[in-house]
Amino acid sequence: MLVRGWYAEPLLMYDVTDPVHPRLLCTISNTSAHLFTADTFQYLKPVSTTETDVMLRSLGSGNESVAARLPFAATSIAWLTDLSVAAYMVAGPAGFQVWLYSQQKSSLVFTFQEPGVGCICRFGLPGQTLAISPDGQYLLAGPGVGTPPLAVYRVSDRARVATLSTSPAFWDRTGHRLFVAGGSAAAQTWTPEGGFAALRSAAQWPYFPGESPDGSQVVYTAYSDTGAEAQPRVYSYDVKAASTRMLIDRMRTQVVFVKDGWAWYLEEATCDPATCNVPFSTMPTGNVFAMQLSTGTEAPVVFAAGENPVLRTGSLDAASFGSAEYWPNT
Repeated sequence: MLVRGWYAEPLLMYDVTDPVHPRLLCTISNTSAHLFTADTFQYLKPVSTTETDVMLRSLGSGNESVAARLPFAATSIAWLTDLSVAAYMVAGPAGFQVWLYSQQKSSLVFTFQEPGVGCICRFGLPGQTLAISPDGQYLLAGPGVGTPPLAVYRVSDRARVATLSTSPAFWDRTGHRLFVAGGSAAAQTWTPEGGFAALRSAAQWPYFPGESPDGSQVVYTAYSDTGAEAQPRVYSYDVKAASTRMLIDRMRTQVVFVKDGWAWYLEEATCDPATCNVPFSTMPTGNVFAMQLSTGTEAPVVFAAGENPVLRTGSLDAASFGSAEYWPNT
């Protein structure tokens, strides 16, 4: 699997055949990547101020080749692995420009100013979003906070077709159904055919929501003591059964699927004001736990030296898991 830091950490690629004893395969820094087949992945390699190569690399042989050359260079790029559609951001004097590239043509979608705000809170504010629906028909994009709001744009004509009042949001594994995690409201979905619709019996998914590889469940972090924000917990929502459960009644955060039926998450502990240099009530201990969801069994994840993703950040209060990709990439 490929674990993405929620903020700016490197991408970490693990073999999770045994999710309690994973093996770090690759660290990808200062670029973006997608898993492609069971042995290969794509990553971006700038070649000039106007071009970017999509590289295809084999983990087994170490061989790599140029899968395509994109006629642009950008600060952030999202693309489908079949290379039919890409979206990218370009920083300029007027702000950030969001562009769409399809059918060998680039078109400007919108421009925004980077928000000049911050948040002294455990998980910060949502970052910039740039995500193409798996069927290549829609783009989800926005600065995360500020204006314009997070919105959905149709790839064929660049028209805005939905505006989101909250973030985060993420695409389903297939097609173009969007999950909207909810700010002060319960999570819901959006499709171009049906618009916004409630997810039956769903709560808010305020932090780090992510979908299982088979699309049957969503996991997320939330506080069990709403308002006080001293008791973080991890939860799972069963999409078919429309039911939510707390995975374990202990301080845990940043849950992410590593394979169907298995999730990783961080252990948290109360932050002692006398020794803690951040204004949070809790912070990670450095331990990662795994849970087999079918049995509810929790076990510590045993990493080889230097392979624990939390300890690699250099600062426990900055440790974060984001969404993940899985082999084969679907």
